[in-house]
Amino acid sequence: MNRIKEYKNKRIKGGFSLVETLVATAIIVMATVGPLGLAGSALSQANYIKDQIVATFLAQEGLEIMRNVRDSQPSGTMATISNYVPICASGCIVSGTKVVSNTYAVDGCGTTCEPLQFNTESNIYEYEESGATLIPTIYTRTIKVYQVPGSSNEYKIYSIVSWERGYGKRSIELTENLFPRTW
Repeated sequence: MNRIKEYKNKRIKGGFSLVETLVATAIIVMATVGPLGLAGSALSQANYIKDQIVATFLAQEGLEIMRNVRDSQPSGTMATISNYVPICASGCIVSGTKVVSNTYAVDGCGTTCEPLQFNTESNIYEYEESGATLIPTIYTRTIKVYQVPGSSNEYKIYSIVSWERGYGKRSIELTENLFPRTW
């Protein structure tokens, strides 16, 4: 009989009860859920920031292409830009890659422009079919060109890049006023 009491006493003192195990597991779960939630939200935020940076660069590229169109004119003229005013008033697509005769492709797109595509060989966002593998992207760039009222040689260029991902529809808009080049 004494041996049975000794065995019971040793067993009770030597292990954990079910309640102690459940409490310890709950503490461990609570201690790991918080950091995992933070890691998930940090990853989501990093993706949003990456999208915003790419969109800003694509919008800036749209302005630079239109500036290049202006710079390819004879000094003091804006003939090509004025040709784009009716095409781009409701939106047009501008490709960042040069096409025939070292000019850029500018096409009217009406109310909805096509999404840019990513060239996996050159790592460039573009519209042209160049025989390379092009992957559709989430980014849509729209260029709008307006002649500034009361000015015969000043044009306002809007470069708008929009995209949509799990956090909703977003857009970046950059503007620039162009005048004829004087050099």
